[in-house]
Amino acid sequence: MSKNRYRNPLKTPWLMRIVFGSVTLAAIFAAFVVLQNRQVKQGDRIHEAERAIVQLDKEVEMWEARIEGQLDRAELKRRLEWVESDLEEISAAQIFHLAPEDEVAALPKVAVVE
Repeated sequence: MSKNRYRNPLKTPWLMRIVFGSVTLAAIFAAFVVLQNRQVKQGDRIHEAERAIVQLDKEVEMWEARIEGQLDRAELKRRLEWVESDLEEISAAQIFHLAPEDEVAALPKVAVVE
């Protein structure tokens, strides 16, 4: 009766299956984490690009407002007086209008498609 009565419930094939399953699950979870991190980084880059677009839109609006202010006749007159410019106002009678059929000899001829 000196026979060893201990029986190993986990044989080698079952132990290999458990190890294989554990390694497979670990690889799946690691891949999931890596993909999530990539997605978060990509989302951060997209968010940063959107913020840059909004900033550029604000800058464009600011420049448009400045240009409008520069083109405003009253603003232009005030600035010219401030820098003491010798420019004078032009009246409507001093403006020369050319009709398209009139030709001016000094100007180069331009082809017109009708």
